[in-house]
Amino acid sequence: MNYVPFAEKSLSMTTALYKKTATRQAVMEQQVLQNILRVLQMPLGLKYACPLASTWKLAVTSLLEILHIGLPVARNPTYNKHFKSMWLDLAAALECFLFSEHPAPVTLSVEEQQQDEAMDVKVVLLIQNEILPYSTALPPQFTAKIMGLLNRGSIHSANSSSFLDTNNSQLREEFAKTCFETLLRFSFITQSLVSEEGAITKMAMSALLQRCREVLSKYVEDERLSGKCPLPRSRMAEISFVLKALTTLMESLKKAHSGNVDVNTWDQVIDLYPTLVDCTTCTSTTVCSALRDVLSQYHDLLLPPSGAMQNGR
Repeated sequence: MNYVPFAEKSLSMTTALYKKTATRQAVMEQQVLQNILRVLQMPLGLKYACPLASTWKLAVTSLLEILHIGLPVARNPTYNKHFKSMWLDLAAALECFLFSEHPAPVTLSVEEQQQDEAMDVKVVLLIQNEILPYSTALPPQFTAKIMGLLNRGSIHSANSSSFLDTNNSQLREEFAKTCFETLLRFSFITQSLVSEEGAITKMAMSALLQRCREVLSKYVEDERLSGKCPLPRSRMAEISFVLKALTTLMESLKKAHSGNVDVNTWDQVIDLYPTLVDCTTCTSTTVCSALRDVLSQYHDLLLPPSGAMQNGR
C-alpha cells in the first residue's frame, strides 16, 4: 500500500492548521513549530531520494509557508520564551535541504534543475528577509550556523579530483550567487554599528573574505594543474564573480567611516593581495578584466607610511 498520498495530505492539513493557530497559547507552549521542523527534516534531507519528487517539494513549500507565519511569532519578545530550543532545529532543517546528501539524478533536464534551484533560492531569500535582519533578537549560535550555511553555499568550488570535469549541469549557480549576495549585503558597513544588521557585520565580512580566499587559491591551483587545458566555463564564471564581488566590497569599505571598519577586516583584505597576484597568469579576457578592477582598488592601500619623507624633506 502506498502511504505517500496520505503523508502529503497530512502535511498539507498540518500546514494549513498551523497557519491558523500559530499564535494560540497552547500551540506555542507545546512547541508545535519545533515539532513540525523536526518532522520536516527527513523529507527535506532525503530530497531526491524521496519515493516521489512531490514529497520533498511539498515539504519545502510547507516549510516556507510555516516560517512566514511562525518566525514573527517566535521573535516576539512576549512569546520567545516558548521557542528557545527551536532555533537549532530550524538551522538543521535548512541545512538538510540546502545541502542534501542525495544529489540530483543525472537524468534531470536543465529546465527541471532550474525549477528545483528556484526552490533553493527561495529558502535563501527567506534567510535574507526573515532571519538576518532580526539577528539581534536571535540566539548567537543560531546566527553563526546560518552564516556558515551561506558561506558554504556562496561559491561552488570543484573538487581537486574533478577540476577538468566539463559537466557543470549540477552546479547551482543562481543559488551560489544568492548566497554570496546575501553575505555581501550583510557585510556592507553603515554609518552606525548599532543597527540590527550591524550586529552580524563582522561575522558576514569574515565569512565572505574567507570564502573569497578559498576560491582564489583553488583557482590558482587548478589552473596550474590543468596545463594547456582550459578550466570549465563554470569555474571561469565563478572566479569572475568573486573578483567583481571583491571590487564592490572594497569600494564599500573605502566609502565607510574609518571607525566603522574593523581592523581585522583590512588585514584580511590586504592578505588577499598575494593570492590575487597569483591569478595574473590567467589567459581569460573576462577574468583579467575583473582582476584588473580589483587590483586597482588596492591603490589607496599602498600609500606611504605616515611621517615618511616626501621629496627628500
